Amino acid sequence: MTPNNKSPFFSIILSTRDRPELFQIALQSVLEQTFINKEVIVVIDGSEDSNLEDYRELERQYEGIAFYHLQHRAMGHGQSYAMNTGVHRSAGQYLCFLDDDDQWADPEHLQRAYNCITNSNESVDVYYSNQKAVFFDGNVKGEHVWIDDLIEKVDPKNQHVEDSYFVDAAFLLSSGGFAHLNCSVFNRDFYLSRGGMDETIRYENDRDIYIRSIDAARVMLYSTRFVSLHNIPDVSKKSNMSTVSPMIEKKLYQLRVLDKGISLSRKPEVVRFCCKAKMYELKHAAHILAQNKQFRGAAHYARAALCNGFNLRWLAYTLYLVVMTWAGKDETHSEAP
Repeated sequence: MTPNNKSPFFSIILSTRDRPELFQIALQSVLEQTFINKEVIVVIDGSEDSNLEDYRELERQYEGIAFYHLQHRAMGHGQSYAMNTGVHRSAGQYLCFLDDDDQWADPEHLQRAYNCITNSNESVDVYYSNQKAVFFDGNVKGEHVWIDDLIEKVDPKNQHVEDSYFVDAAFLLSSGGFAHLNCSVFNRDFYLSRGGMDETIRYENDRDIYIRSIDAARVMLYSTRFVSLHNIPDVSKKSNMSTVSPMIEKKLYQLRVLDKGISLSRKPEVVRFCCKAKMYELKHAAHILAQNKQFRGAAHYARAALCNGFNLRWLAYTLYLVVMTWAGKDETHSEAP
């Protein structure tokens, strides 16, 4: 363990809104970390009055933790804004984040991250690890979700400390996913040099900062260890989750993330990755709108996907959408294209 110096080595930022019971579980998992030289900062993103007293009680209960309350807004300020607020209130050399409905499952997570970071001859910009996804009934999702598919790809020649490895952007982009914010540790100066999290993005904002970080980072570490649990919500208890509007709005955020990666990235492998990923997201957007009989919009996204990656099957599907639009089957627009 590291002695408790004046300046903490790690700052752990948790943002929360209207989930005091789940948040307490997340917070407790942070407090169970064996590493001492840390600070914990909580940003409450303007919760409803019915939950504020529960948060106030937790604030009284956990006296050594800094709580900050944002002004109430109908839709909140968003995770990115809340996390950035916590960062600017922090003093740690490295930054960690945890969602309020998830939890760290390894009490040695921060100690191991510290050992890996401080044993590097060069300053580490980012440190990534893995997490498991758990359904509301307790079952673990079996297939790869984030970057755990990289475990079998690590090169022993790049091994650093214990189960950590020096990696580059090409290696990380060979994964089918991206590192979740729960499993990401950022050098403070590096995080600030990237502008922090994009406050205009409210879905897959962690994917955005992941892409921007691996594009700019010089020294990156990847730990094969699973350190956290992501709780998959019970969608049957969420209202309007199956409607087309929230689905397409999420898709628009995903496309914005990838457009940023294409336009602003410096590493060619990052640009190529974003171009390929955008093609898939365009296809998903076309399918979503077509299922809702919004054929005009579906045809637009289908044509864009076709330009990003041509194949005969997708050409046939695009032509089908165009014909459906011309035939007046679009339930949103009646005019011919």
